[in-house]
Amino acid sequence: MIGLPVVTLAGDDVAEVRDVVFDAGVGQVLGFTLNRRGRLAGRMKETLGRNRVVAVGPDAVMVADADALVVEPVRGDQHASGNVLGDVVLTDGGVQVGTVSDVVIDAAEGSVVGYEVAPADEAGGRHGRRAYLPLPDTGAVSGEALMVPAAAVEYITTDLAGFGEAVDRFRALMRGGGS
Repeated sequence: MIGLPVVTLAGDDVAEVRDVVFDAGVGQVLGFTLNRRGRLAGRMKETLGRNRVVAVGPDAVMVADADALVVEPVRGDQHASGNVLGDVVLTDGGVQVGTVSDVVIDAAEGSVVGYEVAPADEAGGRHGRRAYLPLPDTGAVSGEALMVPAAAVEYITTDLAGFGEAVDRFRALMRGGGS
C-alpha cells in the first residue's frame, strides 16, 4: 500500500500513502500517514484514518473528498506496533517457514489476515515464489520473529485469489470447527 495514490471519488489525486499505521494490539490498520504528490512531494501534516477510506484497490486508496485528510495523528497501541517486514516466521514447533515480505490486509475490516512470505528454503517446491500464510485470529509478534501455529503451514498457498478461503478454513480449524 505504501506509495499508492489517494484519490477522491471525483478523481482528484490528493496524496500518496507514506506509511500504514497498524495497531498490533488489536490487529487493525488504523490509517495512513501521507506524502504530497507531484513537484511539491514531501511529508504531509494531514493523515487518513481507516474509517475515512471508501475503498482500497491495487492502484489507489479512494476517499469521498479531500476533507477525508485531517490534521490529527492516527494513534494506536504504540508499544505493540512495529514493522514486521523482514521478520522471520517460525512455527510454535520451532520450524522456520520464511521471512515476511508483505502484509495481507482485509480491506473491508482493516485487519491483517496473513503475510506474504519468502520461503526459507526450496523444500516446499515454490522455487522462489512468494507464498501466503494465513494468521489465526490472534498471534504473537516479537519484533524479530512472528510465531504461528504449526498447523498454519498446511494452509500456505501461492494463490492470492484463493487466500481468503485458506484464511477462513485455518481460522475455523483453530477455533475447533474442523478443516
